[in-house]
Amino acid sequence: MKNDQFAVYRVDCHSEGRELWHLSYQEAVSRKLAIRIEYYRQIELKPLLPGESAIALWKRMKESCEVSDVLVLNQNGEIHCYYVNEDYPQLLSGFIRLNPSGTLVTLDTENYCISGKPGNWMVTDDIIIDGKQFYLMEHQEYHRQVAYIILDSYGKMIMEECNNGFDEKTKQKLHEFMKAPEQREQEHQKYKDRLEHYQKFFENGTYERSWESGTEGNYNMVDGQVNNLKSAEGKREERKPAQKPYQSSKKKPKKRESVIKRLREKQIAIACVKTWKACTKVFRKADREKKIIT
Repeated sequence: MKNDQFAVYRVDCHSEGRELWHLSYQEAVSRKLAIRIEYYRQIELKPLLPGESAIALWKRMKESCEVSDVLVLNQNGEIHCYYVNEDYPQLLSGFIRLNPSGTLVTLDTENYCISGKPGNWMVTDDIIIDGKQFYLMEHQEYHRQVAYIILDSYGKMIMEECNNGFDEKTKQKLHEFMKAPEQREQEHQKYKDRLEHYQKFFENGTYERSWESGTEGNYNMVDGQVNNLKSAEGKREERKPAQKPYQSSKKKPKKRESVIKRLREKQIAIACVKTWKACTKVFRKADREKKIIT
């Protein structure tokens, strides 16, 4: 895979693990020295060759690696660590420890009680797949007479019956377990897309869609409006949405006149009539007086 890569870690002589410097794996174990990434520093990070194994990588890097170095391989989403000896790389467990918040199980876990399982259990091995750490639990009394159990960091049981540790079959099941949430997310997205489609169908109605199905230039243009008709030459023509019958029959409501305005006009009209009558009386009176004088 394109993301397959490896890193070389070397003992940091300024850390508490400086005693590991140039010790073989057997010597480090006999002296009960912890081999952890906190005591090392990364000196190299390169891509892995396609299908390259740990032995092949060790042979390729033998000239530049030193005893007590650690090779960390990230291959197909799995992380494996190897302690560099003079004659071979030793598979190393517990070099990288992922301890998220709320962790119940670590590589140091002993006397652990598993729900539904009798007796006490301890961690004997671990593996990191797709950024998640899994632990191989062994019965502390019966050991290999009882099948292993695989837990995650939070104590959740991942596999109940595991007879051969982290073999290829077990690792394949763990890969499938990690892919399950992605598949559920994809199914949820498909379901969400269908709901959006049905919502659009509900909003646009069935009449418009049945009308469109025989007139639109393409089925992906069915959107509730006939606006992409085929021309005589087979080309698409953009048209404005047709006006629905009920829209054309509706009349615009008349604008209401102001009551105050109508009252004011009435008052003006009455005042004009009164003024005209008063003027008429004045003119008639003036005519009578003129006749008397003459």
